[in-house]
Amino acid sequence: MSPNVLKQKKVKSITIKDVEYFDVADIKSNHYDLKVNIKKMITIDGVLLIKAEDISSLTDFDNKIKGIFKPKK
Repeated sequence: MSPNVLKQKKVKSITIKDVEYFDVADIKSNHYDLKVNIKKMITIDGVLLIKAEDISSLTDFDNKIKGIFKPKK
């Protein structure tokens, strides 16, 4: 996904050594329409981060699977 799109969605980001990373916790908490490639996550100072290219929008299939496995209350 484009870093500009993620910034428009107001996903928290940080730049380290000229590489922009996005906060995985912010994505999981506030951006339910996005998914991350968990194999590409890195941890810096205890914070999970990921590059924009490893973030994508949920597909219809993802939403259907999510609906099937909703947590029971």
